[in-house]
Amino acid sequence: MQPENLHHFTPVKSYRPFHGPFDPCPPIGKKYYRTPPNLYMNFQPPNLEQFPPHEALMRGTLWKALYDYYENPYRERKS
Repeated sequence: MQPENLHHFTPVKSYRPFHGPFDPCPPIGKKYYRTPPNLYMNFQPPNLEQFPPHEALMRGTLWKALYDYYENPYRERKS
């Protein structure tokens, strides 16, 4: 059972750092950051689905609803 509010968030957010008119450096461009799923859960519901122990150690969390895969947004993708 997954809480409904986990489906209404965006894990990847972005912003553009301020670049002043007298800044000698070129603009950096967009910066990205991730927000963990637990920020969008008001409380941890009972009976959440769990990973098997060995898999939980590899993923860093016991509960499937709290797992978030990290993909590096700055790495170039191979098409």
